[in-house]
Amino acid sequence: MTIKIDRVYLQKELNKINNFFISGNYQTVIEKASALLKKDPTQVTFYNYIGLSHRQLGELAKAEDILKKGLQKYPKALSILCNLGSVYRQMESFSDAEIIFDRALKINPKDTNILINFANLKRDLNKYDECLELYEQAVLLNDNIEILLINLAGTYQIIGEFKKSKDVLNKLQLKFPNNVIADKIFSNINFYDQNDNHQELMLKKIDNPELIAENKIPLYFALAKSYSDQKNYKKSSEYFIKGNNEQSKIFKNYNFNEELNLFNAIKQKFNNHIFDSIRSPKIPNLIFVVGLPRSGTTLTHQIISSHSEVYGGGELPVLNSILSRKIFDSTKINENYINNLSNEILSLFKKFDQNLIILDKSPLNFQWIGFIKLLFPEAKIIHCKRNLKDTALSIYKNIFDGSTLTWSYNQENLLNFINLYKDLMRFWHTKIPNYIYDCEYEQLVNNQAAETRKIINFCNLDWEDDCLNFTKKGSPIKTVSIAQARKPIYKTSVNLSENYKDYLLFLNKIEA
Repeated sequence: MTIKIDRVYLQKELNKINNFFISGNYQTVIEKASALLKKDPTQVTFYNYIGLSHRQLGELAKAEDILKKGLQKYPKALSILCNLGSVYRQMESFSDAEIIFDRALKINPKDTNILINFANLKRDLNKYDECLELYEQAVLLNDNIEILLINLAGTYQIIGEFKKSKDVLNKLQLKFPNNVIADKIFSNINFYDQNDNHQELMLKKIDNPELIAENKIPLYFALAKSYSDQKNYKKSSEYFIKGNNEQSKIFKNYNFNEELNLFNAIKQKFNNHIFDSIRSPKIPNLIFVVGLPRSGTTLTHQIISSHSEVYGGGELPVLNSILSRKIFDSTKINENYINNLSNEILSLFKKFDQNLIILDKSPLNFQWIGFIKLLFPEAKIIHCKRNLKDTALSIYKNIFDGSTLTWSYNQENLLNFINLYKDLMRFWHTKIPNYIYDCEYEQLVNNQAAETRKIINFCNLDWEDDCLNFTKKGSPIKTVSIAQARKPIYKTSVNLSENYKDYLLFLNKIEA
């Protein structure tokens, strides 16, 4: 028999559970909320707390299970629908997520949480028209939600609508003057002249004694960028060092040996494998642009995705999400293994477009070149190479999403990762000669037409003039190259590291 819990007692317990959740004590939340749920399974809040805690712990299947149980009892509970849709999104079960969010909007088409989360899903799927429509509906209902305005401004940047992005960011600054993410986003698309008003605003913000260290990080990187624009490289370096040092503290438990173990496992997996050295003359179903981050991958992506037969997917998580697990298993690489894995991965790529060639420019896919060769014989790999000192500087100058590229915020780890990259690329070139196309960034910017024709020819595609005029058609850009890749090819970033070598001494330790 169900016993309804006393309201006063319930509120006290919910307050405790909420405090545990805020403090990150998710296991305690699960234990306490589960005990209360057994006493009174009529409380929707318990299902949400348990589901969200499992999600925070990375236990997505458990999160899905408890939220579905809650939905069985309360099929119209919007909070459960929203959380379940978000869990499906994180699981990359995109079709399930769409069904759930659609269902929620039919119940209440004016629920801002549903609109925002559904828009986030559409953004993941590169459906930017639908994404913007949902964000804009939410703004009309409530334009006082910080994360909504940030997401809207960021999406405008992705599709190259920089003026609209600045308009939203200016509104955000007026409504939420202490928001620092807006400053970082604004800096991505702003060129700073001397005595720039936004730079002055950021300097005042960062001197605020109430601003916690973590919130200073976006300002450090934005200020460093502003001084770089002004060619004050000493001041720029000071802020880059501060930003990276503070960011690395967030990942204090990170161990670089994780990278070392992965690279060793990759080489061990393929060390004795003999690859077919024949290069396919067919039109590929997949094209991969790989290399170190900030090595010209976004520019190369924009060029190739301007072709009418290519869908520019940007940085897709497909390969890494699957192969990072497969590389450590002991399964032998045989025909059955390859066929099953190939079908699984290709189906995920084709969710983005069934008819066009899928272009994936996730730089770190250079780790998976051996798998790509086995799984997709017709696929093409373009390896972007750039002056390593310029590349290292560009990596160090940027803050990346979430916990990706954790090694980039520590100078020693950055140097070590570059060495791992160089070693693995030598391994692939030796194991699979004449398979990978090396695209030199400096050649591309100095001889755009000739190098572009070589790339398109390597991909077995017919020539199209749009590939030279890529800024007119360019695909949406989600990376930190968001502004640069919208411009015609420029040469100012070549040998830029020379301006920093007296201030960022680790650059001098890098060998070609």
